[in-house]
Amino acid sequence: MHSPPAISVILPCHNLAAFVGGAIASLRAQSFPDFEALVIDDGSTDGTGAAALRAIAGDGRFRLITSAPRGLSAVRNLGLDRARGAAIAFLDGDDRYEPNFLRDHHDALMRSGAPWTASALSIIWPDEHTVVHSAIHGAPAPQGQERWLPLMDACDIAALFPSAWNKLYRRDFIAETRFREGALYEDHPFFWELACRARRIQYLPHPLYRYAQGRAGQITALADDRMLQHLDRLREVARIVAPRGLTRQRAGLSRLATRAVEERLRMGPAPAQRARFLTQAAQLFAEQGWRWDPADAPDIAAAPAPTLDPEMRLSVILADADAPQARLTSAALAAQTLPLAEVIRVPAAGFSARLAAASRAQSPWVAMLRAGDCPAPDWAARMVLHARQKRALLVALLPERDSGLTAQSGIVACDPAMMLIRREALADLRPAKIEALAVLPEPVAMAWLSHRFCPDGGGVAALADKLMTPAPRPAYAFDTLAVAMQATPLTPPARAAVFAHLAQARLAETPSRAARLRIALGAGLTQRRFGLAPPPPGLALARSLRLILGQRTPRTVQTPFSCHRTRQMTVFGRGSSQSGGLLRRQSPSTP
Repeated sequence: MHSPPAISVILPCHNLAAFVGGAIASLRAQSFPDFEALVIDDGSTDGTGAAALRAIAGDGRFRLITSAPRGLSAVRNLGLDRARGAAIAFLDGDDRYEPNFLRDHHDALMRSGAPWTASALSIIWPDEHTVVHSAIHGAPAPQGQERWLPLMDACDIAALFPSAWNKLYRRDFIAETRFREGALYEDHPFFWELACRARRIQYLPHPLYRYAQGRAGQITALADDRMLQHLDRLREVARIVAPRGLTRQRAGLSRLATRAVEERLRMGPAPAQRARFLTQAAQLFAEQGWRWDPADAPDIAAAPAPTLDPEMRLSVILADADAPQARLTSAALAAQTLPLAEVIRVPAAGFSARLAAASRAQSPWVAMLRAGDCPAPDWAARMVLHARQKRALLVALLPERDSGLTAQSGIVACDPAMMLIRREALADLRPAKIEALAVLPEPVAMAWLSHRFCPDGGGVAALADKLMTPAPRPAYAFDTLAVAMQATPLTPPARAAVFAHLAQARLAETPSRAARLRIALGAGLTQRRFGLAPPPPGLALARSLRLILGQRTPRTVQTPFSCHRTRQMTVFGRGSSQSGGLLRRQSPSTP
């Protein structure tokens, strides 16, 4: 009797007469010859079995097994039951291996002692357009060297393609684990069961598997009620994971479910089927306590988010809604990748009208825009996701150079259109408080609100990105800002931070060097006239403004530490022409 082969390759096929020959040819071209191939014809009616025999051409390493139609899971299980090799690989009948697939995987399996290996892949479209993918979500370009990938965190597992076919398994590692028969999207429970058991996988960053996309009839392209089975598989995964002790289980399963639902909807089901799928998916999210979490993956569209996760709902207040330029804002809002829960149109342009409408909104998050403001298409999605990631009550959209402002006790002074606010923070604003805020310059009013909602700064987050193009705004005189801040309960350090930030924003909008110097000098005169303190050192300011306002800046001092070594210490000094220098002392030549 022949000794068992090193690898058993399980190749199921159903009505793939036009493709199976290519799959078999890729196996016969392998640089690793010690394998058996179990080609299982799952009740085909198009001559797939005959096509397979022609491609096998008498090669003794191949066995053609015919079966009544049983489905992909069942024939894979049949292959597992009949396999003799110490290692197991899967190849779908319309895909192909690169010539070194078996060799590279087997070498890695033996060299590392791993229970299984995974590799990058090439996605092949019908026109032969090829996209190389790492098989790791969120990091599509293969990078690095062969390495271990840890699987002790559910988010790490969710990042990997769950497919059975870009991997090599030790047969005793699979043991009695099988695919659920009669089920679609069967790879998910099989993969998660093994991942929970292995806790790591050896990864090869080389595209060794050629995955065909775009063929009619593929399971991943279904756009009918059979998509609902994917929700059943997600429930099974949740049951597998629950007792396994993985870290970040809810986050990992949220990411898995977010991608799974979005990918199914991407196939373009009919409106009625889409509605049924979304309704049941939302029930599953609520049942499991999952959240919409694309994990910063740009390929996941935000469209399903508000239906699946109520915390992804955003209300927008549009003031001066009858103005001609409101059409620009309406068009920008209609183009948002995150569907808005509501747009509340307020005829008046006043801040009090926007605040009053925002306090009555129906969504967890509120934004207040004016006619002519134009948010980028991903503005809503980015702002809401950032707020959730940072667990913030307020998100300020600040230029990167101003992001240091949030280090100052959470005080944020910016235009209302540049902020996202948690609606519950506005809910208890009384009409008298709204009117008091309305008479202030809007940046000062927002600073007051941020201080009121987050006195310790813990609920404020900054997002440094250009996601909003605001309509022209009035330029407030420095004296006006200083007077307004005296009417607020802001502390002196907070007033100094707000004033410096607003002066810096004015400088950033002025290209002329001479004009920038005049602005800095005007800010300095107002600071002295109203007795404002120097700005705190953590706030990023232009050099001229820092010097004129007397901001203390960190300086590096080198002091003796040990033989021929120095240590650095940071001190603070008044801004001056010497503030950027180093105070140096030579270390002694002996300890």
